[in-house]
Amino acid sequence: MRAQHCQRCLYTTDHPFGLTLDPEGICSGCRTHEEKFRFDWTGRATLLRERVAAALGRKAERDYDCVVPVRGTPEYFKVLDIVINDLGLRPLVVAYNSQFNSVAGIENIDLLRDTFDVDFLHYTTNPVIYRKLIRESLARLGSMRWPFLAGETQFPVQVAADKNIPLVVWPLHQPTEQAGAHSYAEEVEMTRRGRHEYDLMRCEPSEFVTVESLLRPGDIEDLEYPSDRDLARVPVRGLYLANYYPWDSRLYSEEMISRYGAKCARNRRTFDTYDRIDDCTYMTVHDVLKFARIGYSRVTDSLCREIRFGRISRQDALSVQAHFQAEYPLEEAGVFSRWLGLTPDGFSWLLGQMAHPSREQTARLPLASGQLEFVRSFQVNSAPVWETESYIIYGKGLHV
Repeated sequence: MRAQHCQRCLYTTDHPFGLTLDPEGICSGCRTHEEKFRFDWTGRATLLRERVAAALGRKAERDYDCVVPVRGTPEYFKVLDIVINDLGLRPLVVAYNSQFNSVAGIENIDLLRDTFDVDFLHYTTNPVIYRKLIRESLARLGSMRWPFLAGETQFPVQVAADKNIPLVVWPLHQPTEQAGAHSYAEEVEMTRRGRHEYDLMRCEPSEFVTVESLLRPGDIEDLEYPSDRDLARVPVRGLYLANYYPWDSRLYSEEMISRYGAKCARNRRTFDTYDRIDDCTYMTVHDVLKFARIGYSRVTDSLCREIRFGRISRQDALSVQAHFQAEYPLEEAGVFSRWLGLTPDGFSWLLGQMAHPSREQTARLPLASGQLEFVRSFQVNSAPVWETESYIIYGKGLHV
């Protein structure tokens, strides 16, 4: 069946999170977004405090109240601002290393840790194994991002289970924000099933252990979700702040830039200078792979958010989308191919095997004055992400 377009945003019914259209041609993501303008968010914030109190119980001698996973983007300053200053919690902050860190991302992590004076755990999978995992996920799923998603969604929960911390606090539930998979009133929480369905593309780490992949059971231990027995012992709950706050990644990012000096930077294939600036591959290699696999890229996600908040028209958004998707990150694709051990033409061949083969650089139509004004309304206070000379793997110092 041919995909149908939402009459309000840029998504279609081919969305991987299962988006649907109502009789008026408006998608489930747009309808769920309308709740942001209807809900009593003061009451929702009170409800969050009740949920947190119930999760923590009466036991007060623990070192930490919650685990907070972060990335090196301005949005995560807002997460910690809420956790510490609104909720009065003692967080243990954790991060799973993408191994493609940018200078802006590292600076944000350092600034975030120092600004909020938090204890911090940063986990890095063995780089040799990480390469194997990426090769396997490219072959199986057409995604280089799967190993990071598996680690990022496992590590915070494992830390919580190991340290008897009953709560993990996440910013938002992406299937709800994009496709309206749930109403905010449902208060969806992080679960093993949700991770499997949405984050892991229905593929578990154990499936990567094969003779062909050269991966052994021990290689994927740090990607395996904690057992039900471990989670029942604590138990661990994963709450999404967007169920209790009218989450607006752009608004919150700009607030954090103003209040705390969070870093923001230009990135490839997008106008958004706040989103995914911590990863040198996200808006380059990953983005063209995403387009080739499902037919749209990250700029579409950002534009749908902007349409729903009334900051750009659908017609202008279509022009902005086409403008940025026309760019092909040839240099970055070469760097990634060498890092992974692909031949010079290997990456292009891989794209050509997918449902929506990407073409190399195409003509970029100029933006109209209003569209250009929209793009320039996003702040910049750091060097462009593409000026990071090489992938930063460990902290600040070690490059490859």
